[in-house]
Amino acid sequence: MKIESNAFRLIEPGKFKRDTLIHDFEDRDIIVRPTKASVCHADLRYYTGKRRPEALAKKLPMALFHEGIGIVEDSNHPDFQLGDKVVIVPNVPSRLRKGIYPTSTLQDNYDENAVFMGSGFDGICQDRMVVPGDNVVKVPEDLDEDVALLAELCSVSLYPINQLEHITTTESPQVAIFGDGPVGYLAATALHYIYGIDKANLIVFGAVQEKLAAFEHFATTHLVFDFDFNQHRGVHTIFECTGGQFSESAINQAIDLIDRQGHIVLMGVTEERVGINTRDILEKGLTFSGSSRSTKREFEQLINAFSNQQYQQALRQLIPEVYYHIHNTSDLKHAMDDTAAHKGWKKTYLQYHW
Repeated sequence: MKIESNAFRLIEPGKFKRDTLIHDFEDRDIIVRPTKASVCHADLRYYTGKRRPEALAKKLPMALFHEGIGIVEDSNHPDFQLGDKVVIVPNVPSRLRKGIYPTSTLQDNYDENAVFMGSGFDGICQDRMVVPGDNVVKVPEDLDEDVALLAELCSVSLYPINQLEHITTTESPQVAIFGDGPVGYLAATALHYIYGIDKANLIVFGAVQEKLAAFEHFATTHLVFDFDFNQHRGVHTIFECTGGQFSESAINQAIDLIDRQGHIVLMGVTEERVGINTRDILEKGLTFSGSSRSTKREFEQLINAFSNQQYQQALRQLIPEVYYHIHNTSDLKHAMDDTAAHKGWKKTYLQYHW
């Protein structure tokens, strides 16, 4: 069965066009009508043309956004029915795609034949999406959907934590985060509220005191400018959540700080190569890993964790007071222009009016 969808697609940086997409609706699929979306920095890089020209040429035109929730309009999946509220998992592994692909033994977010909504594959900026029923998670009636809308962003921080065999050790009981923005904040909240790392052993480094103040209820904070990274002991795992031009300094400060045989997780995205202190990596026997996406497991874990009211309260620091109401491409352009011009701590939420 074929269904039509009206999409607002980015056709070039700064320019949207209304377009009609055709989707196949098959066994175990559901039709979702997106109701709300959240803007990610990755969306802004496409919109402002900050991606490499070859990437833009390859991926546009495309409907943006990979953080969203919606209502089920029709279902060929036994676990979902008309009217269910769901959060959409944007990474669609090859085993759930239409077509025949080689069997992958990798986790879903490293499947080379997977597609990711809003990154070379049409995202959540459309009025009807056909999604595999195994690629959504039901939102409980008593969960505030503004909190549920943070699930994708939270999942990206939670995934690399889930992969660690040991977050701390007896000799090195501390965890550190570099980055005082939303990615660092969500990594810190997951470590504290899901994994139980206490305030004394959860250290956050940042460059802006006003931003660090948001962490102080559950973490110990320090400005990077006045901390002696070479003298501190006790940190086993570090999450680098800065990205961009600050990645290089953050990674090298992390190498100075971390105990021997520690683990550094890279989560900050940069378009440029960075130079790092390989001598001390070798001398300390450090392990590096990288992560930027997640799997359905993290979404399910988070929907359960969101029942913790203290966790919810911490997450509300990122929820905006008002939405942008999207009726047409002009509304969408206004929302994206505003977000690009006023990058702040809080997320940008879009309310669709299809």
